Amino acid sequence: MGGGPVTPVNPDELSHILTPALFTLIVSARLPYDRHATIDFAEFGRNIFLEDHVGPAVQDKAWPALIALSKIGLDRMPDLSSYLPPPADPAYPEQCLGLQLLLDHLPRLLFRGIDERWTYAYFSEVSQRLGKVWYALPPALRPDKWERWQKLAGLDYWIALRFWFGTPFVHSERLENQHIAMAYTDETRAVLESESGQTDPYRVKRKEILSDLVGFPRVYRAGPPLGDDVARESWTFWMCMLMDIHVPIIERFGRYPYLNAIKGRQSTGEETEWIKKVNHFGETTEAVAKRVKEDVDAGRWTPLGTDSLGPARSEVHGAFYSTGDDEKAS
Repeated sequence: MGGGPVTPVNPDELSHILTPALFTLIVSARLPYDRHATIDFAEFGRNIFLEDHVGPAVQDKAWPALIALSKIGLDRMPDLSSYLPPPADPAYPEQCLGLQLLLDHLPRLLFRGIDERWTYAYFSEVSQRLGKVWYALPPALRPDKWERWQKLAGLDYWIALRFWFGTPFVHSERLENQHIAMAYTDETRAVLESESGQTDPYRVKRKEILSDLVGFPRVYRAGPPLGDDVARESWTFWMCMLMDIHVPIIERFGRYPYLNAIKGRQSTGEETEWIKKVNHFGETTEAVAKRVKEDVDAGRWTPLGTDSLGPARSEVHGAFYSTGDDEKAS
């Protein structure tokens, strides 16, 4: 599909865009909590799946960075971790999270129409590259580790931030990244079980979860746990299950069939049947798919912002996946 337009990038110029202030703003907007206080996880889930308070809070600062990155091209994209403090720096965990959210999360919040090709065919790749960098660090330096956050925050805050560090691997269409995602969520699960003394109830259903080819659309459509009885444990165990249930799709197809249209790909017969079975979950519209296919065939990219910076910008979508009429997922 190509790596997007190519514009020579001056590393010094990019450093004026990818700033500590931007990364801190994004983290503060996504996780507006006292780091040592109890979090209402029912509300946390609602703010991820059903509402979007983050996009309006960060879009004016985030758009210039996203547009600048879109002009570089995947083949010439620098190692964006070089715009972070050294891994041993106390500021590294939060700064790394801010950059990861900019690349993986904000495109899903802000991009609409043909711009969503940038989400799934461009920024998803960039975010996975960053994820591979911090994931490969020695355990003591990794920005997602509970051991590193214990002196900085309580368990609730760590659970909330760790979820966002894991999403690039879940969103990946590479099986190796899905295996990383499974190991990652299992580590989250194990820490919470150890700290809380509770056992994840989904463990007994693990074989079923990892073989359920239509489980992700079904679980996502049912929505997150809500109500007064939602606790940190019940929400986290549910979220670990939701992340794991992506795996059967990649194991069967090697990609997410519902992204074929937004990435300009032709679905196989089996994929077409699967898409019908899940009632076209996550697909883009025919009109957008046509425009994307025309771009792919012509070897071009419609500039980022074409469909997202007009009147439709005020449209409300969920924060983890878009939840408007297009029901875009992963």
